[in-house]
Amino acid sequence: MHKQQFFLSDSICRNLMSFVLATFAVVSLAVAAAAQNNPIPQIVGPVHPDAVAPGGGDFTLSVFGANFVPGAVVNWNYQPRATTYVSGHELQAQILSTDITKNTAGYITVTNPAPGGGSSSASWAQVEVHEPILSVAVNEPTYYLFGFWRMQAADFNHDAILDLLGEYWGLGIDLGTGTGVFHPASVVDQNNLSPTQFAYGDFNGDGNLDVASFSYLDSSGGFSPTRMSVMLGDGKGDFTRGPTLVSRWQDFGSILAGDFNQDGNLDLITALANLSTYLGHGDGTFEHAAYYSYPARGLAVQMVAGDFNGDGKLDLVTLQSPEITVNGISEFGTALWFLQGNCDGSFKTPRKIADFPGAELCVGGAYGAVAQVSDFNGDGKLDLAFCNQAQIGVLLGNGDGTFQPPNYYTADATGQRQFTYAIGDINSDGKPDLLVSEYSDFNNRFVIFLGNGDGTFQPPQTLASGISGAETGIVLGDFNERGMLDTIFLNGGGMYLFSQQ
Repeated sequence: MHKQQFFLSDSICRNLMSFVLATFAVVSLAVAAAAQNNPIPQIVGPVHPDAVAPGGGDFTLSVFGANFVPGAVVNWNYQPRATTYVSGHELQAQILSTDITKNTAGYITVTNPAPGGGSSSASWAQVEVHEPILSVAVNEPTYYLFGFWRMQAADFNHDAILDLLGEYWGLGIDLGTGTGVFHPASVVDQNNLSPTQFAYGDFNGDGNLDVASFSYLDSSGGFSPTRMSVMLGDGKGDFTRGPTLVSRWQDFGSILAGDFNQDGNLDLITALANLSTYLGHGDGTFEHAAYYSYPARGLAVQMVAGDFNGDGKLDLVTLQSPEITVNGISEFGTALWFLQGNCDGSFKTPRKIADFPGAELCVGGAYGAVAQVSDFNGDGKLDLAFCNQAQIGVLLGNGDGTFQPPNYYTADATGQRQFTYAIGDINSDGKPDLLVSEYSDFNNRFVIFLGNGDGTFQPPQTLASGISGAETGIVLGDFNERGMLDTIFLNGGGMYLFSQQ
């Protein structure tokens, strides 16, 4: 009897072991297949050069970002160009003389090869095709009742013309015509929670841009400020409701899209009281992965993604308003933190880049325009800009996740936080500039700090005064296809489009 029982147990063990080994083999194959998938590429910062004169010859375009792989292709207005893989951080493409025969804007994307891979749907860049201009002048602005608190620009209908995703009693799309005129297309999410942020990208792998936004109503019609909705685009400007993710109020702030675990699917990262990651499955659904607590008490005002240490993986920089102690006295200030990506959707322990005791944020801090990324000195390494109560601070990156001490430029002489700013090459000379909207009860101004190309800037010049200020943000892009940047001011009651003369 005992011998029979032992034989039966041994048989069960052998069968169980076979099952375990078979299951392990299947899981291993699945993990191996996932590991073999190429990631989705991400463009971060300006391309080099970001402006060229029309009528020139072929030239080499350097594109910087993260998740680039051998075989990646740079596209000019969706047309592939011969591309050389330099690193996971850089690609070089041969742009044709026929691409730049006239004033225009080249819409730049990157495609990674299969398996996995795909288009850099959550990011893009533009090349201005225009002669450098010695003096900058803008036309009288055009007003649109659209984009009250938030707005982002991207191409939602595959015509290489920038469209606008913005708030209009909900979240909506205005399609661009390439003439500086926009036409309402559809409501993306009528329950979007203003003024929280939103993100776009191809979340379900159909080649069309989708949108993730925070919503304030659930399916039963009750108030539920714990929802993140995924809206699926059809590539023509229309959207249908996709999956709904339940999140915590601590997530209701910034939101970023990127392939943070390099599996070929876009993920989402949200931040407010905590940092939270949602890993994408590639079908429009996401799985909550982890919460991260900040190293200091306070809220994350904004986060930006990029490869700050040159390893080809997406990292994060968060700008936080923590309570800090200076000489034994607690006060609120501003701190920048670097979170190195592990390429599995997680991050290493945050490392402080810099802190600024007693420095309140500019008014853009309420709407997420405080920390911004660029390459101010043209060395291919990401730099940072941020604003405090009266100034814009510029930190040049060393390319290893560290930064040089900031240089400051006064953007609001009153010191009342009455300004917002953006970064772009407004005079088409290939050097990033600072564009600032100063506003008060008496005189609103649109000013520029022209960049010198070495990380420093010239004294400000006034482009317009007595105008409606951009209290809630500035959006840049070539919206009329003339090869020069145009500027959109948001003020909570609509948008004002400034085109260049």
